[in-house]
Amino acid sequence: MATNPRVYINGKFLCQQATGVQKFAFGLSQELQAKHPEIIAIMPKGKHPHRGLLVTKFGYGTGFFWEQIWLPLFLLFHPNAVLISFCNTAPLLIKKQIVTVHDLAFRKNKDWFSASFRLWYNYLIPRLCKRSLQIITVSEFSKKEICDAYNASSDKIHVVPNSVPIMDYDEQRPYPFPYLLLTGIFNPRKNAAFALSHLPEIKDKGFHIVGVGMEADIFGKTTFPKDENVHILNAVDDRQYYTLMKHAEALVFSSEYEGFGIPVLEALVLGTPAIVPDVAVYRESFGDMPLYYDAGDAKMFLQALDNIKIHKPTTNTVDNLKNKFNFDAAENILAEIIKQYTH
Repeated sequence: MATNPRVYINGKFLCQQATGVQKFAFGLSQELQAKHPEIIAIMPKGKHPHRGLLVTKFGYGTGFFWEQIWLPLFLLFHPNAVLISFCNTAPLLIKKQIVTVHDLAFRKNKDWFSASFRLWYNYLIPRLCKRSLQIITVSEFSKKEICDAYNASSDKIHVVPNSVPIMDYDEQRPYPFPYLLLTGIFNPRKNAAFALSHLPEIKDKGFHIVGVGMEADIFGKTTFPKDENVHILNAVDDRQYYTLMKHAEALVFSSEYEGFGIPVLEALVLGTPAIVPDVAVYRESFGDMPLYYDAGDAKMFLQALDNIKIHKPTTNTVDNLKNKFNFDAAENILAEIIKQYTH
């Protein structure tokens, strides 16, 4: 890959809490830089950790203002550079860039996000798709949705799948009781309310519920049952998150709309059964590895709970997932896209 023009990574994600989107950004950035050390991430000035990435710090702030003003200002002094943005948003003023659109959740349900968030994304995303050099997304499901929604050429959109991140965890169980893990509990799109609505039946089966997530202004206020079998944790670190996932009896991931579903991948690789609604995107990525129930079907969901002991991921399942979803393979796809603009 040529060093001129230079390739820069939009490093806004380094100032954010690590959800699946940020894990995707960090993993791909790390792999890109390992193979192409001339690629630099641009991030705001300040004490934000760069986590071992090669970075240049420029401008102030951490959110909208930095991305839409300071980042384009930096690139004004590097007119031949190509920018890569991994986390849905990107500067509108830059044409020479590759953008990532993980999914179109903001179009699907007005109750999932605040009005201001939906307004901004409905303005931003179609314009980024139109103006950018190329678009990457994480599944064929999302690719089709982007094509249909914005009349985008299929040739312009490339699937670069999510990959297995580094998952360090403690061997000691975090709780003395068996529990089901719910992730993204503050995000209404993740549909934790479905599992929580069946709390009496879940308790009858001997399980507690542990919910993890991060509160954010883009979500509405979330309430949870006040019950000794429900344990809600806000903003756990990666090690605690993977410890909770490793030792759960199962991950219950009730989201009926995803671009990929990285918690499902993480759970299966850790050997934890995953229970998910039977929708196309999970079938595309994971085949028959999770336990499925028809979306909204309480009887099938409870039957899936009864089968978790006999539906644990096998060693072969885990190896297949690691071979299918890894940042080395993902970087190879991305490098071929970048190469078009660096030679």
